[in-house]
Amino acid sequence: MNRTLLAASILCLAVTGCSESTKVSDDLADSSDYLDNPTGRAERVVTGPSAKPVRIGEGGPRFDACQSVGEVGGHVSGSLPVLSAPFDSAEKIDSLSPGQTVYVCTRSHDQQWFGIVYDKQSAGATEAGSSVDCGVSSPVRAKRNYDGPCKSGWVESLFVVLVAG
Repeated sequence: MNRTLLAASILCLAVTGCSESTKVSDDLADSSDYLDNPTGRAERVVTGPSAKPVRIGEGGPRFDACQSVGEVGGHVSGSLPVLSAPFDSAEKIDSLSPGQTVYVCTRSHDQQWFGIVYDKQSAGATEAGSSVDCGVSSPVRAKRNYDGPCKSGWVESLFVVLVAG
């Protein structure tokens, strides 16, 4: 009985597999309507040809949007360059003085770069208490690109000393 059932199953599979043949070229005629934008996605808007925005909320909705606080240490040139992306050839968008407080929100895969958020206006005004709330000290619902009110960019992790988080 088992042999009969096995033979019948194999026969059904063979008949089903050979019943209809479809060529890839048959389906291509219907899909050639959108050659300019086959996926229908909108074009990405970036600030420069190599810019990579800083992401916040990578720890999840139970943690602060940026999980660490750091302080800029000494740099060979005197000020730490802030770049638009996590690599040496990226565009320089700002520079930070030693002692500047920054929020570390993300890191590059090789841990060489920190994606930071910072309030440059409060660098000398922290004693007066007039610093701006950058909105990264509390949780956010989902991961997203940082969009203000403070500045953001990428710095070499070697020149940032973590002080909290």
